[in-house]
Parts: sequence; structure tokens; C-alpha cells
Amino acid sequence: MLALILIPLLAAVMLLAFRPAAAMARGLAFTSTLLSLALVLWCLYAWTGGYVSGPSLDWVPAWGMRFVLGYSGIGLLMLVLTGVLFPFIIGTGYKQPTGDPALVNALLLFSQAALFGVFLAQNAFLFYIFFELSLIPIFFLLLFWGGEHKRAITIRFFLYTLLGGLALLFSIAYLTLQTPVPHSADLSALAALDLPLGTQQWLFWTLFLAFAIKMPIFPFHSWQPETYTMAPTQGTMVLSAVMGKMGIYGIVLFLFTIVPEGAMHWTKLVLGISLFGALYAAVIAFRQDDFKRLVAYSSMSHMGLMCAALFTWNAYGISGGLYQTFAHGVLMICLFYIVGMMHQRVGTNDLAAMGGLKTRMPRLALLFMLVTANAISMPLTQSFPGEWLMFNGLWQLDRWMAVAGVVLIVLGAVYMLYAYQRVLLGPDRQLEVADADGEEHFFLVPLIAITFLVGVFPNVVLHLVDGPVGHLLNTFTPLP
Repeated sequence: MLALILIPLLAAVMLLAFRPAAAMARGLAFTSTLLSLALVLWCLYAWTGGYVSGPSLDWVPAWGMRFVLGYSGIGLLMLVLTGVLFPFIIGTGYKQPTGDPALVNALLLFSQAALFGVFLAQNAFLFYIFFELSLIPIFFLLLFWGGEHKRAITIRFFLYTLLGGLALLFSIAYLTLQTPVPHSADLSALAALDLPLGTQQWLFWTLFLAFAIKMPIFPFHSWQPETYTMAPTQGTMVLSAVMGKMGIYGIVLFLFTIVPEGAMHWTKLVLGISLFGALYAAVIAFRQDDFKRLVAYSSMSHMGLMCAALFTWNAYGISGGLYQTFAHGVLMICLFYIVGMMHQRVGTNDLAAMGGLKTRMPRLALLFMLVTANAISMPLTQSFPGEWLMFNGLWQLDRWMAVAGVVLIVLGAVYMLYAYQRVLLGPDRQLEVADADGEEHFFLVPLIAITFLVGVFPNVVLHLVDGPVGHLLNTFTPLP
């Protein structure tokens, strides 16, 4: 279990220490992610349900800090997501011109190690440390290899995440002090607390702020569109496909187990802002002329719906929201890779400069069509089961919220088909562009295969969350 953190960490240190040439640096990073993937898949194969414990060592006992690792089905899902996606994120760099491939890949591997730590940590302070460490490599990626206005946008990203991190640290410190002496910050000890309703109500917001910024959802989202648009392709992939899921995971890990009554008290408000933000992002996505910015807003819209689904307090909604974390991660990698492919060929993300390219790039048109089918939740794609479960969860809670979910699905189809039309259809612009090559097929075809495999066999993902979600719901006591 500890090896999941050590493999990318040691590979990153080797890259920084030896500074190999570009091909060797990328090869070492890619090999490291494949080793991590193999270990994650072994954990998945060996998992028999329930909680799997790992190393448990005292660290700073006076502060309740211990190095405790482990995972349940939900944590394992996040580990699988991270393990599956990072080889593709590293692989994207083979066509990305960067001045220092060793440093770029080392930063990405540091980020992967910290993300594995987040999903394995069973002590709240340890969770916080990994939670913050995962951001540092991305900060430098944005600052050194970002696009226009990178300094101002990176500083704003840093300030938002600093605010969320401080709110999380304050919450953890307060909760730890509520445990019996000697104090413990282990998640099991915090979950055993019986906090008054009034305390849970205000503590909910200090915790929720940290995770809402991370996803992000409205109204904590203003850092996201500019950051996603300015970031290099690999940075955008990490932020959207994996790091955003720390917010979803944190809601389940902290809010639903430590302050469940506070979470129930604010359910209607969270549902309202999540669905409003999702609808807002979907409408704004349709109005975009920048391809990458359109995908950024689509990601925000999806995250809003996932957050709303969690707060339905039924098995359909929570399972659907957790399932969709995997589907959304794969989708974002595909979409941002296609955005990068088009930028390399056309030299811009401006949709007005594209169009009429289907006849010149028939293979890319087919690949993009299959990805679009997943984005609009067509049956047999991996997004369809998740959307259906989330819609069902909203329907059980409130039919008008289910109507909002249907509107979101329709708007999602509108802006994705609009993007496809703007990029590939219309009159031929006589641009000299190359079709998708072998390397790009090597990247996209496996992701599309995952899309349809999970779409046809959704229990590959759902069996990881069904048990923990059932246990979670059985521990809830509905408020009067």
C-alpha cells in the first residue's frame, strides 16, 4: 500500500537528481505510472469488500497525528481513477514542447504520489498534508508553463486553494480537540464524535468550503475557467480529471461521517447552489468561442450535478455521484487531449478558426464523435449509468430537481454537439492539417474502450461503492 506513494515519489526524485534527456525522462515517468497502475489493479483484484488496513505508526501523538493508511471501496475507486489516468496524462507530454521534460514529469509524479496519499490517508492531519502537497507541483506547472496572464491566474488559484486549505486545517484542529485525551485525529475517532447540531451546522461550512473550492462548484468557481484555459494540457488534465475528485471524496469522508446532521440541515441550500451552478456553467459553455474554455465550463457543470447527487441522501444519488467521478475523469482526459490535438494543428483554441475539417481528418472525426457520445451520455457509454442513477436520486428526493437534472443533460448535449459542429463540420476551410496519427490512436482508443467497457459493465465500478454507500446510509439518523 505504501508502495503506491513511493513508486511515483522515487521516480520523481530520480528525474530531479539525474536530469535525463527528454526521451528517457518521459520513458521513466511513463514506466513509473504503469507500475503504479499494476499495483492498483492488484489491489482491485485482491479486494474482497470492506476496509483494508495498511501501515499505522505514531508520528506526533501530542497533536493526534499518526501515519495511518488504508482504504475502503470508495477510496479504492479513487486509487483506480488515479492509477488508470496518470499513464495517459504522462503520455500526453510526448507531443508537448517543454523546456525541461525531466522537471515537468517530476512535478506530475510528485502530484500523483500526493494524490495517492490523499486517498489512502486515514488520519485527518495526514489527509490535510497530502491534500496541500498535491497542489504544489501544479502551482509550478502553471507558473512556469502556463499561457497568457499565467502569473496573475496562478496567484488567484493559489489564494483560493490557500483559503480552502486553511478552512480544512482549522476544522481538523477543532475536531481533534473534541476527542478524548489523548487526542486523536484518526478519521475513525473523528467519526465517533457526537457533536451538537449547532456545532455541526457551522462546522459543515468550514469543511465544505475546502471541498467546494477543490471541485469547484458555484459560487467558489471563479478560479477554474481561466486556470483550466491557461494551464498546459497535462496540468489541466490533472486538475479536472483527478484533483477535482478530492472534493467529492472529501465530502463523503468528512461531511457525511463526521458532521452528518449538519450536512442534512444544509441539504436544500447545497442542492440549490450545486444545480444552479451546473445550469449556469452549461449555459456559459454554449456561449464560448474558445474550445478549451468550453470544455472547462462543461467540467464545472458535471461537477455541480455530481455534488447535488451526493446530497440526495439515497443510494441512487450517492452511488451515481461516486460512479460518475470515474466516468468524468476519463471523459476530461479525452476532451482535453482532443483540444490539445486541435491546437497543435490549427495553432489556436478559437472555434471560429476551425470547422470543415472532417474530410481532412476522418479518423480524428470518428474518435471525437465517440468521445462526444460519452459526453452526452448515450446508452452503452460509461456516462449513461451515472447520469441515470443521479437523475433517479434527484427524482426520489424532489421531482423539480430531477427536471433540473434533465435540463442539464439536454444542455450538455447541446454544447457538446455544438462544439463538434464548430470543430469539424461546415464548409471546408482548406486548412493543411494532419489526421490523427498512430500515437494519438494509441492514446485515445484505450480510453474510448474503457468508456464502452464500463458503460456495458457498470458494476466494474459500482461494486466498489455499493457496500460503503449502504453502510453510510444505514448510519444516518434523519432530522425531525
